[in-house]
Amino acid sequence: MGGRIVRAEKQSGIPHLPVVGKIRIGMKNERGLPTSLDYFRADDQKCKYAEIFRRGCGEKPHTIQIIFPVDDPAEVCNERYEYRDDKGALVAYGDGEKFNIWDGKQYSEYSVEKYPNLMAQICQKVPTKKGDKNWQIVLTMKFLIPAVNGIVGLWQFQTRGEASSVKNIRDSFDAVKAIRGTVTQTVFDLSVEFAKSNKPGVNSRYPVVSLVANDTRIEDIRRALKPKDNISLLLPEKKE
Repeated sequence: MGGRIVRAEKQSGIPHLPVVGKIRIGMKNERGLPTSLDYFRADDQKCKYAEIFRRGCGEKPHTIQIIFPVDDPAEVCNERYEYRDDKGALVAYGDGEKFNIWDGKQYSEYSVEKYPNLMAQICQKVPTKKGDKNWQIVLTMKFLIPAVNGIVGLWQFQTRGEASSVKNIRDSFDAVKAIRGTVTQTVFDLSVEFAKSNKPGVNSRYPVVSLVANDTRIEDIRRALKPKDNISLLLPEKKE
């Protein structure tokens, strides 16, 4: 299964670096209800390196600079369909051509070629309050954050903003790769800000994430990609 919806096969594999933390633009408020943020935060409950992230990026960073270790979107900029039940359990996921569906014991692969109405059939088999709108496009990014010293690993960020954030990130990633042939030699600014709804009578706002190439630190990236230097770049500087 490819790294994008209806996309070509995987390319090179990702370096064997662990995911050390997840970055979010949301949290639960005092009443336990989810609320959106216009800044990035490391998930304190699931990331023991959250404090290291704050030291490197700040308490409430609206923009963080990131680098992708490989070009393969299946590894670092993965886009897929997901269908969850009303309790949040993952029922099925896929790229539009092939899907993995939970059968009660494991995920089994099915193809749209053999089952043309597969996505609709999943909605019928596991009905939810949202119906077929419960199918969501989820984009998962994995990257290095040079500003975070003291730990060598990948950070993960997910977004479900199909009409805004997903398109912003995907188009920027693909454009840089098309122009330069690679994304690994580019520093990107990953930014988030609130946008207001344009719907009549709706007074709401939501976070929109963007990915913009930033070449002011290109030498840092070149050094980070050298096998002998990449670890030292991410480690704390030695005191004289």
